[in-house]
Amino acid sequence: MAGDLQQTVERLRAKMLVVSDRFSLVCGERDRALARVAELEAELENSRKLAGKLQQEVEFLKIATTIAPERKDVEQTRALLAELIREIDKCIADLKE
Repeated sequence: MAGDLQQTVERLRAKMLVVSDRFSLVCGERDRALARVAELEAELENSRKLAGKLQQEVEFLKIATTIAPERKDVEQTRALLAELIREIDKCIADLKE
């Protein structure tokens, strides 16, 4: 009877060691998985920020191309500015006299 009890205790001890080892492995895998999840969440957040910045840049570029002047408009603006500068020069000359 004592021999059977001793064998049972030894078997339980061996099984407990196996369970303990497996538990340690599972805990290690869990810790690595949690670290990877945190890493991926940070990467996702960075990707979302980048996507937001790029979307904003796309909007700015759309606006810029919409209001970009044509060649004809640029020439008219230059002519108008040149005329205004001549008038200002005339006014300055009149003030000097």
